[in-house]
Amino acid sequence: MERRLRIRLIASVFVSLVVLLGLILVVSVETRRIQQEASADVYLNIILDNDGVFPKDASSSLEGEAEGILDARFFVVWLDPTGEVISSNLDQISTVSEDQAGSYAHLALVSGRDSGNLGNYRYLVREQPDGGRIMAFLDRSRQNDDTQLSVTNEALVMFGGVLAVTGILILLSKRIVAPLVKAQESQQQFVIDAGHDLRTPVSIISADADVLAMDIGEDNEWLHDIKHQVGVMSDLTESLIVLSRAASSDGREGEVIDFSSVVAEAVSSFKSRSLLEGHGFRLDIEPEVCVRGNAQYLSRMVGALIDNAMKYSSSEGTIGVSLSSRRRQAQLDVSNSVDGIDPAEVDRWFDRFYQSDRSRTHNKGGYGIGLSMVRAVVVSHGGKVKATAAPDGSSVTFSITIPTTKGDAT
Repeated sequence: MERRLRIRLIASVFVSLVVLLGLILVVSVETRRIQQEASADVYLNIILDNDGVFPKDASSSLEGEAEGILDARFFVVWLDPTGEVISSNLDQISTVSEDQAGSYAHLALVSGRDSGNLGNYRYLVREQPDGGRIMAFLDRSRQNDDTQLSVTNEALVMFGGVLAVTGILILLSKRIVAPLVKAQESQQQFVIDAGHDLRTPVSIISADADVLAMDIGEDNEWLHDIKHQVGVMSDLTESLIVLSRAASSDGREGEVIDFSSVVAEAVSSFKSRSLLEGHGFRLDIEPEVCVRGNAQYLSRMVGALIDNAMKYSSSEGTIGVSLSSRRRQAQLDVSNSVDGIDPAEVDRWFDRFYQSDRSRTHNKGGYGIGLSMVRAVVVSHGGKVKATAAPDGSSVTFSITIPTTKGDAT
C-alpha cells in the first residue's frame, strides 16, 4: 500500500507540474509571437507608408522589440487590379528572386488576408487608389531562430525543474505518506482483530443454537431466526476480514490457481439455494483458465457476486455465469435480471457501505460490504471490475478481468 501511495503521489505531482509548466510555456510563446508580429507590422506599415522603402529617419517611430529589426531584410511587390505583378523592390534582400517574390505575392493574395505569415516572412497588404495592391514582406528568419532557441532553452529549464522537484519528492515521499499508511494499517488491523474477536461469540451462539435445536426441534420460528442471523453475522465478519486483508495485499504474488475450478465450485455451493428460491443457472465456464493469487479470496469473491445476483434477481430469474480467457485476461461475467434499477447508480455499488435501498438491502441480508470486498480482491490480483445495467434497468452484469498465467494450478 505504501508503494502504491508513493507512486500515486509522485505521478500526480509530476503530471501537475508538466501540465502547469506546459501551459506557462505555451502562453509565453503565444505572447511572444503576438508581440513580434505587432513589431513586424509596425515596420511593414512604415515601408508601405513610404512607397516601399524604409526611410533612415524612421527609427524614432520604432520602440521596444521593433528596434531589433532595423537591419531586417524585406522586399516589396506591386500588383495591378487584376492581380498581376507590376514591379518589385528587392534592394534590401538578396536571397529572393523576382519570380519568388511574385510567387509569395500570389500566395498572399490567394489567402485573402491583409496580413499573415508565409514561412519565415511576415507580410502586409494595402490596397491602392487605382484598385491595385502593394505588398511588403519582412524576413523574420532570425527572429524565428532566436525564438526557437529561447523556447528550447526554456523547455529544457522547465523539464530540469520538473525532474529536480520529482527527485526531491521521491526522496521525501516515504515520509509524506507515512502518516496515511500508519492510519490505514491501524484501521485494517482493527477490523481484522475485531473480526477475529467476533468469531468466538458468533461460534458460541451458533453452537448453543444447535444444542437448543436438539431439545426443542428445528422447526421453532425463533430458533430459525437466530441461526439465520448468526449466519449473516458470520458472513459479514468474514467479508470484513477479507476486505481489509485484500486491500493491503498483492494477490499476484500468490500461487497459480485453476480459476475455472474456483468458479465451478462456487456455483455448485449455491445449487441447493437456487432450487429453493426458484433461480436457474446459465453457465459457460471455459476450462483450465489459470490465474495467480489467493484461492480463498477468489472463491469468496465469486461467491459474493453470485450471492448478490441471487439476492436481487427478479422472481425465478436466471443467473448467468460465464468465464473465458481473452488476450491473457480471465473474464468473469455474472448477470441477473432485475425488476428495475437506475443505471446511473452502478458506479457507486462498489463503494463501502453504499446501499441504494437500505430497507430492501437489510431485508435481504446485505450491509454494503460484499461488492467492496469484491473490488478489493480483484484490485489486489491486478484486475478490474465494473457493473453495467441495461438501459431499461431490466438486467445487470458484473464483469471482472484478472491477468491469466501459465503453470501447474494447485
